Amino acid sequence: MLVVLVPFVAGILLADHIVVPLYLAVALFLISVVVAYVAMPNRVVWGYVALALMTFGYTVAELRAPSVAVPYGRECEMVISVEGIPSAREGYRVADGSLQQWHDGERWHDSDGRVRLWLRTDSVAFGDRVHMCGRLNEDISRYGDYNRLMHRRGFVGGVGISDYNVIAVTRTKPTDLQSRAISRLDTYATDDASHATVVAMVAGSRHAMPNDLREAYSKTGLSHLMAVSGLHLGIVLLVIGFMLMPLRFMHGGHRIAALLAIVAIWLYAIMSGASPSVVRAAIMLSVLQLSLATSARYNSLNALAVTIFAMLVYRPNYLFDISFQLSVAAVFGIVAWAVPLMRVSRSWPRLVRSIYSLFVVGIVATLWTLPIVSHTFDNVPIVGVVVTPCVLLFAYAIVACGILAVVLPVPVGYPFAAVAEWAAHVQNGVVAWSADLPFAAVEYTMPAWGVVLCYALYAAITLLYWSKNQKKVVTLHRYANLERH
Repeated sequence: MLVVLVPFVAGILLADHIVVPLYLAVALFLISVVVAYVAMPNRVVWGYVALALMTFGYTVAELRAPSVAVPYGRECEMVISVEGIPSAREGYRVADGSLQQWHDGERWHDSDGRVRLWLRTDSVAFGDRVHMCGRLNEDISRYGDYNRLMHRRGFVGGVGISDYNVIAVTRTKPTDLQSRAISRLDTYATDDASHATVVAMVAGSRHAMPNDLREAYSKTGLSHLMAVSGLHLGIVLLVIGFMLMPLRFMHGGHRIAALLAIVAIWLYAIMSGASPSVVRAAIMLSVLQLSLATSARYNSLNALAVTIFAMLVYRPNYLFDISFQLSVAAVFGIVAWAVPLMRVSRSWPRLVRSIYSLFVVGIVATLWTLPIVSHTFDNVPIVGVVVTPCVLLFAYAIVACGILAVVLPVPVGYPFAAVAEWAAHVQNGVVAWSADLPFAAVEYTMPAWGVVLCYALYAAITLLYWSKNQKKVVTLHRYANLERH
């Protein structure tokens, strides 16, 4: 699937820079498929297959391009739905929402464009439906790169809401899984910063994170701990596996346990907001559970490629999402480098092997995401390479105990919530201390060609390792008639 994925991704990138009539792209795709089928026995067939996959990626990107009619640059009545918990900023709050309807002076128009909301009022909360009069700004930020990122995520612009432009507010109580999880965790809150960390790592909402703590995690390169991803789903899978362990002693119980684990994985993915990194991890772990239930062979690298391909077919703009890029880079590095490095510890004591695995996974994931972090955030988190493995120990405690605090009844969940907040307090202290070190990070913006060069070097090292570790296969001659004596 890597061979399939590369030209497909190239087609999506091509659609971002070159404009070709859609009918021409479709025609080229069909011609490439037909010519590849006709030229099947020859080696040139691979060139036509690559061309077909590239044009397929281009076509998918063009067909999936968002086209929402919105009223840019003029005052009009709008109906806005607040779809995210507002996060505090200096003097205002920020939340995600959707533009439901807008009025052009004559009639109402339906819309479903996502918008970034700047709230300068305390009368608007998550789940509210706001009837207002205002202006939709196409630019969400003064930074062009961030604007392009937000538009590729499906945002059509930004809207400011204050007490002066609100006409009416319809109150609704959120009933989604994420809101219920946050409400349950709020019942255990004791320390604001520690509680905010638990909510971010368990429920996927960073609305309560203090700005100074956000900056500390960003400076040390540990922001990925605040974004729910494969690490968090892996911890959830460990908790679910422990809870379902009695089923494995029943006949066929491992199949029931695998199916229940898949249900739990997707429930947690939905509860945490279903970000691109969470969806990617949920698909991969679901494939793993299905392979365990059916006793089929599981190839991590192939499963990752299939997952990326399926997600990009569904939404090509995932390719330009920073969370998706970081998630894919980290997992690919873990599969390609960390897993082979961890094989050398098979004969070691379990405790030593576990600590060694944490350090290897942390260092490899940091190295593989470092080029993207430097290019996007103008920062090279040096201290993160050392701190990440240590912080992962507390991350396991936060997520595991936080999940148990959510699913268990309130009286039973208190001890687990206390342990989660204690671990979050220690983790925040380590991160804050690391961020204050003089060598914590270096301000450097890696150019795009430097990012490409880094990953080309990583790929070359990976291919060199694979070529050195190929299994030797000896083919024996087959005899049509073999008599036994």
